[in-house]
Amino acid sequence: MAVIVAVALVVAACGRSPSAGPSSTAAPSTVPTTTAVATTTAPDPDGEPPVLLRRSQVTWETYAFELSPFNTIVPGSYDGVTRTTHTFDTWILENEHLEVTLVPEYGGRILSIVSKSTGHEQLYRNPLGVPYQIDTGVFYFNWLMVYGGIFPTFPEPEHGKTWFLPWDFEVLEESDDAVTVAMSFVDDKLYPFVPKQYRSRASGLEVTFTITLRAGRAALDTSVVIRNPTDDVVSFEYWTNATLAPGSDPADPKVTRDAEIVAPVDSITIPAFWSEIAAVEQQAGADDVYRFDRLRRFENWVDRGIAYAWPDMRGTTFWGVVDQGTGEGIFRIGDGSVTPGLKIWTWGHPQTDGLDPFAAPNEARPYIELWAGLTREFFERTEIGPGREIRIDAVYAPTVGLSAVTHATEDVLVDLRADDGAVHATVFGLMPGAEMSAVLTADGVVVAEEELVVDAVAAGEIVSSTLAAAPGEIRLVLRDASGGVVLDGRLDLESGS
Repeated sequence: MAVIVAVALVVAACGRSPSAGPSSTAAPSTVPTTTAVATTTAPDPDGEPPVLLRRSQVTWETYAFELSPFNTIVPGSYDGVTRTTHTFDTWILENEHLEVTLVPEYGGRILSIVSKSTGHEQLYRNPLGVPYQIDTGVFYFNWLMVYGGIFPTFPEPEHGKTWFLPWDFEVLEESDDAVTVAMSFVDDKLYPFVPKQYRSRASGLEVTFTITLRAGRAALDTSVVIRNPTDDVVSFEYWTNATLAPGSDPADPKVTRDAEIVAPVDSITIPAFWSEIAAVEQQAGADDVYRFDRLRRFENWVDRGIAYAWPDMRGTTFWGVVDQGTGEGIFRIGDGSVTPGLKIWTWGHPQTDGLDPFAAPNEARPYIELWAGLTREFFERTEIGPGREIRIDAVYAPTVGLSAVTHATEDVLVDLRADDGAVHATVFGLMPGAEMSAVLTADGVVVAEEELVVDAVAAGEIVSSTLAAAPGEIRLVLRDASGGVVLDGRLDLESGS
């Protein structure tokens, strides 16, 4: 079994609610059961192991309740005691590096990404769903319930109105080299009874969430296409919610106190009503703007809360979460100018540390949500013209051995830094076995050159001779076997950019 590895360069010198079904009391279970139905391809002994696509099922336990025709919870139907199980059809995409589970019928979500290099889960999956904020006016249907994974939210803010509705599923490509599938939804649903901050009308928008897994690639390639087939300009809001728990036991996914948010963000805004977490950081300028320092670490989230990247994510290409205890992470790589919004949410470390989800109907759970949005904050809308479409491309990549990231492309993630009198470049490739050449320079002078193979065992290290003085700028250029530039990353050590 191949294992992804990070290659280090070091230079010495001076980062789904299920609709309510029949109520039944079920025994607690934290492990969703998965049953394979069919395998569509067979191993190819003469080439790369093929990409597999198969149907399966997953069971999920929730507290029982009933839904009205308008998807609100029927008064008195939820008692916080009775539990029920739900079975969903799933599709599993698998290659030699990843096993990915999709649940189209519950919000069009990626429920699980398991890295075969470690056997660990990267996404959070709730073992017991608890409906909360019932009839408080906070969410579109006047309640919410967390399942987990990665899923689109639109056309309204705060999880939108499609997070638990069924999406259509289609296989677009199925070969040994790649499998591409699509989950799609047409917003033709009118819900007249929604809280006043939301729009009840149907937007008419068509959203397609496309997922591709390629042979030999230790990353998942995705796109979200939002189309406006109407004759009107449509005002809407769109976010992709990623519920993260990298390096987890697949039977019990959760983040630990060592989880850290890794993003090229110096400042955040914290709404005034989250005063407990705001008190953790130092104010920076305007009343609601703070340094992004201590809240990078999950252990410092003393309470639940929201933070947004300030001023936005334009000019950036990545964000993710790393468990600094295990060295495992999960990153989203995408164009920050397309999705300038980064919204951060956790339930807080003290509230979830050691939490038994089956002990009482408590909705808090141990995960970190990172959201990629077309706008900077919730309740900021954008517009799409008649016949127009918006495309959001993103790569989701599990990592091993990266404690930080300074540069990222769709093929590599790099931590380029200077500390302890040395310059370091740690490279994590997303095509294990690929050959690359690396050139590291300091103030224009080549200080290290190496031919690299993205390997499966351990990080490699290169040490150059000591430099006469600390450089002002360091640069790493990575090329593939044909000479094409994979990454050209620079770091100004004086400005830190």
